[in-house]
Amino acid sequence: MIPPKGYCDLRVEKINKDIINAYVALGYNMIAVNTTLDSFSLDSGVSNRKKRKKLENTDNDSTQQDCIPPIKPIENDSNLVILNRLTIKLANPGQFQKLSSSKNFKSYDIMAVEPLNEQVCQEIITSQLVDIIVCNVKNGVISAKGYKVAVDKNIHFELCYGPMVNGYFMRQDTITLAHMLHMKGKSKNIIVSSGANVKTDIRNPHDIINLGLLLGLSNKQSKDSVTENCHLVILKSYGRKLGKSAINVIPINDREQKTVQASKVKL
Repeated sequence: MIPPKGYCDLRVEKINKDIINAYVALGYNMIAVNTTLDSFSLDSGVSNRKKRKKLENTDNDSTQQDCIPPIKPIENDSNLVILNRLTIKLANPGQFQKLSSSKNFKSYDIMAVEPLNEQVCQEIITSQLVDIIVCNVKNGVISAKGYKVAVDKNIHFELCYGPMVNGYFMRQDTITLAHMLHMKGKSKNIIVSSGANVKTDIRNPHDIINLGLLLGLSNKQSKDSVTENCHLVILKSYGRKLGKSAINVIPINDREQKTVQASKVKL
């Protein structure tokens, strides 16, 4: 587990060598490759008695298909840290319970949920499994009370600037969503991601910080949306993987160790 630092983009839809080189050139330190799963995929498992009987009649070696796809290996020879993120669109609170029983779920670093109704939204704001909530103008926005509960649970909200580049209506929806989140929770715990499919969708971190002002964020909130808040999301995901623990020891390289020793000498 690599400690988070620098500029981050926690939603990249596609990854290849050109995109990796673009992030390195722009000064990013960490990105997360996203896999999106709709609510219908969670219902693809065994759901009735007939299917269960067929499953019992099969060989003992056969296993039920996992509702969550496995992560794909990524070739990366750069210093850019690449994490894996899972985004699930939920329409039923019962679907959320299937996640903990999935073997592939544990292999993902970051967990994001897009609630499709208010009932699901109330379910996920208190869950320890959720790192990011993806809101949508069409499906409604979380309530002010729910926003506060999510912030207390260290859950973050995401705004994607990628769709703003593609068209007027998407740009209008993103700005509307940003201002609604400001009204509900004063833009607390906001991260700004690209949702990039190609390298031309990626923007310089300083441009994103300036864009945050248009989205209703303060200067500090704009900077935190691509740095500190992203670091908190990653650290929370690390904590979920480690489980309950009092302390986590992370080794540092020789260069960092010399810096620490030099600072102690100065003190």
